[in-house]
Amino acid sequence: MVHHGVEELLDALAPLLRAAVTRGDLVWAAVDEAARDALERRLGSAALGILWGEPGQPYSYSAQTTAARRADRLRTMIGDGRAGVILCDAATVGGPDADVFAAECWSGVDASCNLALTCLPVTLICLCDAARTSDDTERFLRWNHPELVVGATVCPNPRYRDPADVLASLPAPPAPALGPPSQEQSFANGTATLRGIRAWTKRHGLEAGLDPERTEGLVLAVCELVSNSIEHGAGHGTLSWWVRPGRVVAQIDDPGQMSTTTPGLRRPDVLSVRGRGVWMARQLCDLVHLWTTVGGTHARLEIGA
Repeated sequence: MVHHGVEELLDALAPLLRAAVTRGDLVWAAVDEAARDALERRLGSAALGILWGEPGQPYSYSAQTTAARRADRLRTMIGDGRAGVILCDAATVGGPDADVFAAECWSGVDASCNLALTCLPVTLICLCDAARTSDDTERFLRWNHPELVVGATVCPNPRYRDPADVLASLPAPPAPALGPPSQEQSFANGTATLRGIRAWTKRHGLEAGLDPERTEGLVLAVCELVSNSIEHGAGHGTLSWWVRPGRVVAQIDDPGQMSTTTPGLRRPDVLSVRGRGVWMARQLCDLVHLWTTVGGTHARLEIGA
């Protein structure tokens, strides 16, 4: 939804949100303080039926993780058969500089959400101030939205692209650099390798102070991604751990090239016997981020106490 000021935004949104609240839909608004104040004044008591904030909080450097968190949270909250209406303001999406609109960052979140929210009865409405758009921003905006709303006019968007194509055009950025790891271990195909990885991962989880359930989740997630690397990647690689009180970071690096730009974003079909590893790791960890470089494929997992 492209708007030319607060009043135009309120004229378009207020009837839609009031009707959704009246129906009993889940209405969640991830907007800045100015937009929230304006909506609360216009909606009056109906605003009491709106949840404010970001379903995928806290934002991270990983658009994949933000989308997965949104989907997981919303799946839980609309499990009673309700539909959902989610507002997202580009100004609330993090980037390298919080004061600068990062078109690539927002586009990555939107495309990832288009995949992660598949099959959920959710309408995602993205808000964009026309004064902040540019030729480049316009390209990213139109790629991710099957419909455009300008003022009170809704029209199909002929420039909408498949989210997998968008993500292929916007490769996931590398995870932030860390210092020297607490431990680094090479791995290759073999049962003994996985046994050793399970033992070391469990030891690091307990060392960091994770409870037994979180520790077992970390062990399962790490072993799933190492197994993926062995089976679908180069067959060998390096596993690194960074262990701090209350937190463990693990990273798998292998010289192979990832064949998908959408790892673990779509919820697997209940009858599927494969393709669950990365999706499951996303459910078990606070953050899972995958990216590729000329040197290979990389996966970082983070989990806290």
